[in-house]
Amino acid sequence: MASVLEGVRVLDLSWGIAGPVTGMLLADHGADVTKIEPPGGDPFRGTPGYDVWLRGRRSVVLDLKQAGDRDRFLAMADGADIVLESFAPGTMARLGLDATTLRARNPRLIVCSITAYGQHAGHRGRPGYEALVAARLGILDVQRSHDGGAVPYMHGEGPFLADLEIPEGMAPGAPRPGPIFTYTPWLSMGAAFLASTGVNAALFAREHTGRGQHVETSLLQAALSATASKWQRVGRPDAVGYRSWVYDRRAPKGIFRCSDGRWIQQWVPNPAFVLSSADGETLAERRDITSVREDPDRIGPDPESIVILAHYFPEMAEAFAKFPSDEWVTVAAQAGVPLQPVRTPEEALRDPALLAEHAVVDVEHPDHGPLRQAGILYGLSRTPGRVRGPVPRVGEHTHTAPTPETPPAPSGPVPSVRRTSPLEGITVLDLGFAVAGPFGTQLLADLGANVIKVNAFRDRWWHAQHIAYGCNRGKRSIGIDLKTPAGLAVLHRLVASADVVHSNMRRDALARLKCDEAALRAINPDIIYCHTRGFDRGPRSDSPGNDQTGCSLAGVTWEDGGGWDGGKPFWSLTSLGDTGNGFFSAIGVLQALYHRARTGEAQAVDTSILNAGLLVASMAAVKADGTALPRPRLDRMQLGLHALYRLYETSDGWACVAAVTEPHRKALAAATGIGVDRLDADRLASWFQERSGREVRALLDTAGVPVELCDDEFGRGVFDDPEMLSHELVVRQQHPKLGSFEHFGKTIRFSDTPQHIWGPPPVCGQHTREIMREHGFADTDIDGLVAAEAVFEEHWVE
Repeated sequence: MASVLEGVRVLDLSWGIAGPVTGMLLADHGADVTKIEPPGGDPFRGTPGYDVWLRGRRSVVLDLKQAGDRDRFLAMADGADIVLESFAPGTMARLGLDATTLRARNPRLIVCSITAYGQHAGHRGRPGYEALVAARLGILDVQRSHDGGAVPYMHGEGPFLADLEIPEGMAPGAPRPGPIFTYTPWLSMGAAFLASTGVNAALFAREHTGRGQHVETSLLQAALSATASKWQRVGRPDAVGYRSWVYDRRAPKGIFRCSDGRWIQQWVPNPAFVLSSADGETLAERRDITSVREDPDRIGPDPESIVILAHYFPEMAEAFAKFPSDEWVTVAAQAGVPLQPVRTPEEALRDPALLAEHAVVDVEHPDHGPLRQAGILYGLSRTPGRVRGPVPRVGEHTHTAPTPETPPAPSGPVPSVRRTSPLEGITVLDLGFAVAGPFGTQLLADLGANVIKVNAFRDRWWHAQHIAYGCNRGKRSIGIDLKTPAGLAVLHRLVASADVVHSNMRRDALARLKCDEAALRAINPDIIYCHTRGFDRGPRSDSPGNDQTGCSLAGVTWEDGGGWDGGKPFWSLTSLGDTGNGFFSAIGVLQALYHRARTGEAQAVDTSILNAGLLVASMAAVKADGTALPRPRLDRMQLGLHALYRLYETSDGWACVAAVTEPHRKALAAATGIGVDRLDADRLASWFQERSGREVRALLDTAGVPVELCDDEFGRGVFDDPEMLSHELVVRQQHPKLGSFEHFGKTIRFSDTPQHIWGPPPVCGQHTREIMREHGFADTDIDGLVAAEAVFEEHWVE
């Protein structure tokens, strides 16, 4: 079967991380991608990950400053569908290759630009290296968070339970104050997800308008997306259920060491399960719990529960240390408790279950031979992806790559209808819970889809939390009890006119509810059916999954804790497990809609949290002899990857330096008075500690050394930044329960079919009557269904 993007031609001018990852995702799903490299090749070749991310492309060397090569590129762009670029703002215009110029020659062309800070004039002139952007935007401070978590921080409150005694080892992160440097380039990976979403949305829109457009995103917008559940400011932060302990700086993340020295992650922490299972000479499930969801011993989300966690943490640590990790995994699986081992990325790449479903593949490399690496990470049932080929050598196709012919004019009339948004007219039914599923449908809502959130009675406690507010905006809610025949009949009427059904329930639950693909496709054969899961389809298919355990299985948690240097695994507060799964689902749905628009054929989309983790850990690769490709390691104190790319404490805060080129290193040596061959971490640490942050930045900026100060106040100020508001990077809305609701805004800029943030997250059942009327129900019918509790209207948590 052909892949979904077969015939789509891409010119890839990007470098770094976000662009190459975006290009890989396009190539893996059928696009013909040609990487345009400068003489000598992409200067970032050799970066960990390039031996994976550049696969499936041609490589053509062009000097775009030379007229002949520039003309060749223009000729190639005349026949292309997508140009992908990540130059600093203004560079493409100086080359005469800006989006306006390219689209004037080829109106169907989609130009995707990825930058550090987008349109924000207050930041856009600053260096765009991942760690520096994360420092400037407060993301390195977000990793550790604050006492009480995000809500007190965003509302300028004092510390929550400041006198609470926290057991040693309970608070995540290195045992030192200050920001956390993570191994994972969260913002670049987030920008890759956003760019992929934007490009595929533009392809779908082009099927209706006949025109391409300029798609822009940035690491800044990735930061806003990553903090969706944290950077919120509301009128009534004390509304019942809004706060939680999850992002409290002191809160444990369920990571414990077992008797074999291996780490596991058990999330959400369940002291009763752990202590009772370990209460004996052998490890065994000793409780009679039939439903994990109804487990009376689950720790509640309210902020005060951190006291319970602090009380039980030492006992849980002692219990886990009594038995080996594999026994804990087995017993937890039997009990239905979310618990998985913390693996290295290389261990994940050796997982037979992931190999069986091609989430891990072996790809020939021109220098290393067969390389095992992350493979096809989301599935489309009728148009599956496949890896197209190896990483090309620099310029391998310069003299053989054909110049694409300019596509012939459409045989029929060119559509002239303008769309207000990419997904105008598309209806999505959201059957999801928690984060991964709802975040994916929130992306679709931002793209203009009519998203109907199907809520159950039990959902109201979850939808009261700030975490849920980060993944449900722009939707309308209908309350339905799907366990009743009458409620199911209501859903089926909605399905009959829907375009997409999206769920992250377990497959067995969907089958019991008659909401599985076969049941719903019998009602509407044209639906795109998207299912997002936790792990693989093999031995863990029935295991409860979440972001935390998925990232532990993928190796992300190991890397971010500096595990190779003896550090404790660390779950990032900007993790892309749940939300990355949501991104994959949105990308897959967009591609399935694109295919349906072209062929009339519907299909299913399949994604997972674990596969999202594999993408963000895709810097790792394993050679045929079992050895890993060399790559930098994060230190156990989570300061950086090496002396010239890391955090340093100043006399009044923290700074991050990125002296990644030889000119940078020479400039740093000159500015500090430390010889180039003596630039080690100890000498630089002394130099930084003797100076204030302002002095450090002034000296290194003047010298041309990329540097930023860590700004723990950035998140608190985003809603008062006039430029953030003017570019709609943040929005202000009214919520019926919280009053004013300020949160992140547009994460992708479309020149022709803009994003719209349609409204705040709904209250469960808020739009039941409105939606049912739209689907032909009379008020008397609705009243009867409400009385029978087959459907329900607004539920308030007071």
